[in-house]
Amino acid sequence: MRRIIRLSAFFSLALLTVLAVWFFSENQEEDLAAEQSGLQAQMDEIFAEDVTYTVSMFLDKMEDQLLQWANHKEKERDLSDLKEEIFDHPHYQGFALVYENGEVNKVGSVTDNPQEKLTKEKKEGVWISEPFIEKGIEKLLIGTKAGSTWCIGEMDLSFVSSFINEIAMITDDNGQFFIGSSNLAVDFDPQETELPYVKKSVPGIDWDVYVHSQPTAKVKEPYKEGEVVVRLKEGVDAKKWAKERGVHILDQEDQDCVFRDYDRSTDQLLRDFSNDPNIYFIEPNFTVEKQTAYHGKRSSTGLKEKPSIVEPQEEGGAEPNDELYDPYQWNLNQITITDGWQRTSGSADIPIAIIDSGVDPEHVDLADRITDGYNAFEDNGHYHDENGHGTHVAGVAAAVTNNVEGIAGVSWDNPILAVKALDSNAEGNAFSIAEAIRWSVNNGARVINLSLGDTHDSEVMRDAVRFAYEQDVVMIAASGNESVETPMYPAAYPEVFTVAALDPDGNRAVFSNFGEHVDVSAPGEHIPSTYVNNEYVAMSGTSMAAPHVAGLAGLILSINPELTNEEVYQIIRNSCDDIGDPGVDAYTGHGVINVTTALSLAAGE
Repeated sequence: MRRIIRLSAFFSLALLTVLAVWFFSENQEEDLAAEQSGLQAQMDEIFAEDVTYTVSMFLDKMEDQLLQWANHKEKERDLSDLKEEIFDHPHYQGFALVYENGEVNKVGSVTDNPQEKLTKEKKEGVWISEPFIEKGIEKLLIGTKAGSTWCIGEMDLSFVSSFINEIAMITDDNGQFFIGSSNLAVDFDPQETELPYVKKSVPGIDWDVYVHSQPTAKVKEPYKEGEVVVRLKEGVDAKKWAKERGVHILDQEDQDCVFRDYDRSTDQLLRDFSNDPNIYFIEPNFTVEKQTAYHGKRSSTGLKEKPSIVEPQEEGGAEPNDELYDPYQWNLNQITITDGWQRTSGSADIPIAIIDSGVDPEHVDLADRITDGYNAFEDNGHYHDENGHGTHVAGVAAAVTNNVEGIAGVSWDNPILAVKALDSNAEGNAFSIAEAIRWSVNNGARVINLSLGDTHDSEVMRDAVRFAYEQDVVMIAASGNESVETPMYPAAYPEVFTVAALDPDGNRAVFSNFGEHVDVSAPGEHIPSTYVNNEYVAMSGTSMAAPHVAGLAGLILSINPELTNEEVYQIIRNSCDDIGDPGVDAYTGHGVINVTTALSLAAGE
């Protein structure tokens, strides 16, 4: 009987243990799900604000173009010499002069009686219509008066629609859906909208942005299935080795190779080759991706180069004259940069490599900065950006400045090496990153920006980082965007300088990863910058924070090119303004970078 009681007690304890494990496991999962849901809602809010920034920048640029054409009208009634410019413009479909007597002189397509549709004053002297659809195209009118004559442009809103993609929508001031995800628009009633939708308003025009992104159901694969990275011993012929083992060579850099088998899994390949006497190491071909606060490819139409309204000024002025600098680039004030530009705007002898999804080689704010480029997938010079992420990162670090166009970069004169190691979805692998790092070093990079990463420590990528470090190259990496302490690579390598993100109030951005490996912080929310096809958008993420520091490193080396990479790291740390907890902390590192103080230290002051 006692034995039965003991057994009953044992099974009761076992059952209680199982129930306790189940209970805590379930609650941990629920807590984790709640935490992820909360972060997702915060990310939605950040993206909604990015959309409002982007729409505002877009409309401001369209306004500038309209005012330029209106200025032409005052000089000449004939619009024939504007035809080519208007027809080539990807957003304006037409321009019209409407005289007091009702006569209309127009180029391109402009709806009938356009002046009657200009019902909303965007700002003093500039009016816009309600959005409308004509021939299946979302359109908007914008106009201004020159004396008694209306100058009106009709624009296509496709760019805005493509940027907000499938996770946002915009309504006009009457609450009518007019642009964005048609899936969200089904049975959508703004009056009844509540969580989980996030709502933000576009300043000055009463448009509302609604965002609700569902967490992706797709589980990201940690590595390329059926592929392995192998370092063969010296003297081993890769082709012969592959043929004997029934695998295909996908890529090779010296004795480092990527092999694929169409029948065996990665795990099988690791088991089959792990004891091979001809190799130094074998590992999966780990995936690596960009570090923006939201994911997905964003396509867009293009904005061709337009003539400047103001002549570019000589460098050395107190502040740049770029059209989006004053109203939108709050981020540059946060890093105390204006006085620093008086010391240096960079040097053509200190290239900054942007290892990313490539860079738009024809962007008006980047073309003159790009001196060379590389495609790590194809082993050629085709570095054109098919995603937009790399173009945005490059603009933050080193956009052409004082050209009236677009934005100002942290550096004005440092060359850009445009290195494509992420694909059209801004995804790559450890081998492509390693190749990109080695190419950058061998082609003169003094600074490398790595706004990418993943949680897997790759031998082939680590060796490339060590190679760059031994060549005294400064490497700047994004900490990651999951709001976790889990190390991301390459950011967690000791040779790499890691950057966390701040919001406009100087607080840690909610998405920014943290840990003892975080060195410093920089602006990472709502950062305006260049985008593919001559566009400008706002993005958020530690991807945007890192190039602020890469640009600063370029400026430091421009003042003193003899500095080692560790000396550059130390200057940046020592010049930070402490924020967050006093002293160095896991969330903001040594604090927010201070460009002016850093350049003073670089000059030996």
